[in-house]
Amino acid sequence: MKVAELPVHDVEETSTVTLTIEKPSGTKPQDVVLLKDGKELKPSDHVKITSTSPTTTEIEIVKVKLEDEGDYTVEVKDVEQPLVRLKVHPKPVVRQEMQLPKTQFKEKETLTIVCQFDSTPEEHFIFLHNDQPIVPNSRISTTVEDNKYTIVVKDLRPEEDQGVYTLKSDHLILDTPSITVVPEEKKPKTETTIVQEEEIVTVVPQEEQPEVQEKEVGFLRIKKNVHYS
Repeated sequence: MKVAELPVHDVEETSTVTLTIEKPSGTKPQDVVLLKDGKELKPSDHVKITSTSPTTTEIEIVKVKLEDEGDYTVEVKDVEQPLVRLKVHPKPVVRQEMQLPKTQFKEKETLTIVCQFDSTPEEHFIFLHNDQPIVPNSRISTTVEDNKYTIVVKDLRPEEDQGVYTLKSDHLILDTPSITVVPEEKKPKTETTIVQEEEIVTVVPQEEQPEVQEKEVGFLRIKKNVHYS
């Protein structure tokens, strides 16, 4: 059986599409089969099929994705009926700059970035630093509490921590202004030179005294001076 030309329905990504099907009275839920591009599409949290009255069934596609684009038909008791040709347009990506009390920090200070939404965002956000995912460590932490997202960088380092911090989802990008970390002033090194005093001991040789040789003759002791030249 050839299905009639499908009406075109344009939707934006992440919006919700609701379709209503008229069915014969007494039709059971299992008698209604939804098809996308000719293949059965089973109910899920993303595609909901609900019987709203004895003669109507409601089909809801929650938060439409780009891959949901296609031709939708329905089989009711093996009779195929046209529904809609769904065209999904990408949702534009919004980029905004966060406002911070200050953007210049001193080395070893702590940087705290808090972004709080009015309600819990439906999209998943990731933390980036200079377009690279932030990997938490002993100095850097990221936390998510309902609608509040926080980045804390302790003991700031000029070379490692400068730049732009980002909170990013599929359709919203929030950047900080460029963060600057001013290095600590290096104190001049004081060199201590220890001068060791040399103790010079001058030994003045004493005048050599002549060696005295003794010679004993009888009872007389004769001293004879012997000189060395």
